[in-house]
Amino acid sequence: MVTAAKRALEWRREYGRGGTDVGVARARNIANRDNLSDETVKRMYSFFSRHENNKAKHYSAKEPDGGPTAWRIAWDLWGGNAGYSFSKRIAERLEKERSMQDMDKSDTISPDIEDETMTDEVREEVIEEVSVETEEVLETEEAEVENRFDREKMETRGMIFDTKVVDEEKRTVQIAVSSEEPVERSFGTEVLDHDERSIDLSFARSGTMPLLLDHDPRQQIGVVEDVRLDGSARRLRATVRFGRNGLAKDVFEDVVDGIRSNISVGYHVNSMVEDKTGSYRVDNWLPMEVSVVSIPADRTVGVGRAAEAPPAKPKTETLIEETTMSEEVQVDVEAVRAEAARSAAKDTAEMYRLAAKHNKRDMADEAVKNGRSLAEFRGELLEAIGNAPLDTQEIGLTKKEVRNFSLMNAIRAMANPTDRNAQEAARFEFEASQEAAKRAGADPQGLYMPHDVMRSWAQRDLNTSDDSAMVAEAYRGGDFIDVLRNASSVMQAGATMLTGLQGDVKIPKKTAASTGAWIATEGGASTESEPTFGQVTMSPKTVGAFTDITRLMMMQSSLDIENLVRNDLSTGIALAIDNGALQGSGSSGQPTGIANTSGINAPTDFAAATPTFAEVVAMETAVAEDNALMGNLAYILPASMYGALKTAKKDAGSGEFVVEPNGTINGRTAIVSNQVTAGDLYFGNFADCLIGMYGGLDITVDPYTASTSGTVRIVALQTVDVAIRHAVSFAYNNDGA
Repeated sequence: MVTAAKRALEWRREYGRGGTDVGVARARNIANRDNLSDETVKRMYSFFSRHENNKAKHYSAKEPDGGPTAWRIAWDLWGGNAGYSFSKRIAERLEKERSMQDMDKSDTISPDIEDETMTDEVREEVIEEVSVETEEVLETEEAEVENRFDREKMETRGMIFDTKVVDEEKRTVQIAVSSEEPVERSFGTEVLDHDERSIDLSFARSGTMPLLLDHDPRQQIGVVEDVRLDGSARRLRATVRFGRNGLAKDVFEDVVDGIRSNISVGYHVNSMVEDKTGSYRVDNWLPMEVSVVSIPADRTVGVGRAAEAPPAKPKTETLIEETTMSEEVQVDVEAVRAEAARSAAKDTAEMYRLAAKHNKRDMADEAVKNGRSLAEFRGELLEAIGNAPLDTQEIGLTKKEVRNFSLMNAIRAMANPTDRNAQEAARFEFEASQEAAKRAGADPQGLYMPHDVMRSWAQRDLNTSDDSAMVAEAYRGGDFIDVLRNASSVMQAGATMLTGLQGDVKIPKKTAASTGAWIATEGGASTESEPTFGQVTMSPKTVGAFTDITRLMMMQSSLDIENLVRNDLSTGIALAIDNGALQGSGSSGQPTGIANTSGINAPTDFAAATPTFAEVVAMETAVAEDNALMGNLAYILPASMYGALKTAKKDAGSGEFVVEPNGTINGRTAIVSNQVTAGDLYFGNFADCLIGMYGGLDITVDPYTASTSGTVRIVALQTVDVAIRHAVSFAYNNDGA
């Protein structure tokens, strides 16, 4: 279905024929793998059923230009043959379920067409006519909804604020939205009729019609309220309320100061009539949005077109001393202000996108109202959704497609760009990479690994449950994270993995709690005490790993080679992330690890390279004194120290050793890792160690470094960051050497 829909969209763009707006909308749904409602699937089946009788004539036919027929393009827009099979199966199941219910016959047949004398055959024909009619109405309405937000089909015309009344406390402004002033268009003069019967005010009076900046739907700065038609003045008036975010606040202040005084209305023309003077009066139109603009459309430009740029300033001789510093600074300030406004609008749109994904619209409203940054909102949302990915970037690959994704195919194609066979073999991998990069908003240097594939980055197993000629793999969701977990000491200790991150993230934390106090005397006041809050900031940092493949190895198609490359890259990255979490310097592109985090507990240095039991317990005591002895508590230590502690007695008489028989230390989990520098010992609540994963792997191929031997270097880059929520949750120590 996806293949057919994408192909039809390409054909329609190339040949300019086939299908309707509804078909295009359906193709986009299918191509994007959107969920389809039961009603939509039934309309799909109805469409295919009506047009199937022409399939033999038009499906394989070609037009004089060599392209497919309009019928074939329309057919594929709805998913093609696969869509027909799919919709038929679902529609038949739904019909079977419906027939099992005791439903009123009037739900299907309108009372005015039912007749007691009607035969079954006639009744079926009537039902079919009503069904087709209803479907066509639904398709028309659906097309109208799609078109309402199509900027190319929306007209605009400008006005100046009329009898502006501002309520600064409520942040409202009364404006004139539109009038019957004639506007020149390509086909003649257009006049908007301002009669109650001519304007569809259903959306305008819903309380949700947006107030935009420069007709940009991504820059909503308020909402339109209290729309009213002034019959005597033949004008549409309204009260608009500005939001409180940065961009809306700036525009409102400019309106109050009289700097911004132009507005423009965006509307759809449903019908128009020509009068005796040759003008065209629009007798049915729908207002869709009101915008604050710097330059409104005028008669010379024409409605629906952007105002043309002003003519170039004549070239003149200007003395250097005529340019003052104040003028230069003013230009820079305006440019910075405009860029800040665009950035604020983009951030607000991103907040609402993330909020909608997690059904947290109220959080976005609150963040915008209080002027929080996008990074702060991401952090608050992460706190609210728990372990769920902040932004899922899967592209919808099936299990079979995930199994078929071959890293080696892509590597061979990138290493041999002129090899047509290699390029053809890797077509699927490249298409998946492009879609994954687009979904993540990334600009990769090479192959961008889809999140779907990373989640199942597992050892492949031969089995007989799939096609006999196909190699399958055991699907284990989240296995890429498991690779990190197995190779990483901090992940084994219970570090918190945050996935699906984009951009900076500021996670809130409480730095001090409120305290209670006794009231000294009857009727006295209690002492004021408030909690204080801080933030933990995470920002993208890049870690890389590489592996070299010989020419002969790359020529192999063995599963072992595929797994070898996968495991080398994933393990290398996992160890690098682990090292950054433990002892990252915080400079030169590294995250700040536990050992270098300011405020971490550091008891008195060990007296020797191998600590005593008392020195080990002192680390727990330091964490406990800060009320942080909770969560995923564990020790991380190098193998040399672990071996020494297995023979180090707790005291002279008990005969017990620091490392207990079950491998624990003082009852806590002990994790051995050669990532740890000799002599170092870590203890803490590793749930407060945050590992943030940004997007997928970016894999590039370098065939030149060792070209004389035919060896190819595979480089994998992963964007990640590490943050410590509470420094006091950890203790770090060594002998000070």
